[in-house]
Amino acid sequence: MADSSAGKRQTEPARKAIFSRAARLRKPSQFKRVFSKPQVYSDSYFKVLVRSNDVEYSRLGMAVSRQVDKRAVGRNRIKRIIRESFRRWAGENPGMDIVVLPRKVTATSSNDRLSHSLERHWSRLEDAVRQQQDSNPAICESAD
Repeated sequence: MADSSAGKRQTEPARKAIFSRAARLRKPSQFKRVFSKPQVYSDSYFKVLVRSNDVEYSRLGMAVSRQVDKRAVGRNRIKRIIRESFRRWAGENPGMDIVVLPRKVTATSSNDRLSHSLERHWSRLEDAVRQQQDSNPAICESAD
């Protein structure tokens, strides 16, 4: 019996850590919608485009081009950092479609700097959502 409970404990975190298909922007039309009228947040590492969506959860899209890093290994490292940061943040936040565009400097920056930059972007998004809810209390009441 102890083995079965240990097995369950091991599988539960693995399920939570999965970046599901539902949490991704996959179709070109989804990306176009975000690019058409986004809220833009940027710093020296990332440009983050945001738009509210029709679902209850946030979705992430990434566009990491060869201009950022010519090596696939470098582009994949950047995408892993973005996905992990988004996974940690997205659980308790409202439905938004987010596209992250890394800048060239991300290829030579440390993982900690990139993670910290993304955390600042997520906190800016949270602040913007709070301000919007404070200015439109009817939206908050209808959501509850």
